[in-house]
Amino acid sequence: MNRSASASAHAWAHALRRCFLSSLFVLTFTFSSAHAVEIQGVSAPPRAQVGGETLQLNGAGLRTFTLLMVPIKIYVASFYTPMAIRTASSAMNAVGPMQFDFTFLRAVGQSDVTKAWTSQFAQSVSYTYPGYQKDRDAFIAMFGPLQSMGMEQVQMVGTNTLVYDSGILKGSIPGRDFQKSFLSLWFGSNPVATELQSALLGN
Repeated sequence: MNRSASASAHAWAHALRRCFLSSLFVLTFTFSSAHAVEIQGVSAPPRAQVGGETLQLNGAGLRTFTLLMVPIKIYVASFYTPMAIRTASSAMNAVGPMQFDFTFLRAVGQSDVTKAWTSQFAQSVSYTYPGYQKDRDAFIAMFGPLQSMGMEQVQMVGTNTLVYDSGILKGSIPGRDFQKSFLSLWFGSNPVATELQSALLGN
């Protein structure tokens, strides 16, 4: 085989290899995104429809709270995005549509729901703005008591943050600023739980 033919064969083999690896990546991504994820009996669907767009499951994880050295399982969180988001900084700068699902593993009363959200905002929000407290309080007030396996849902559509409680739209908070505050709960400098942050990012 002359040098020209050898170079041509090498280039052809390299192209085939790149094509194979590219196909493998696509197949792997398609396989992983086409199946629901199950955590503690909660099934997170592979897709969600938000704002007229089909979102993919970016990641899902379990939120636990340790009481007297005993871990208590609270809820399963799922995060849906138009495209894969793998870093906290990318998530903080992402724009909608996006969706968060929070499926509670035990029944919780109204006061416990309010305390939980209030505590999470107090401990983890790293982005605030004029009017933040008013928006935060309005957001928390939209959630009521939940039965076991009850779901709270937060959607970001345009610059609005929509709140669903047990499948019922309770209201919305306008403004990109509140969206950034809410995102900072999970992806800011002091997230609710680092292991949950990693799970929501699909890592």
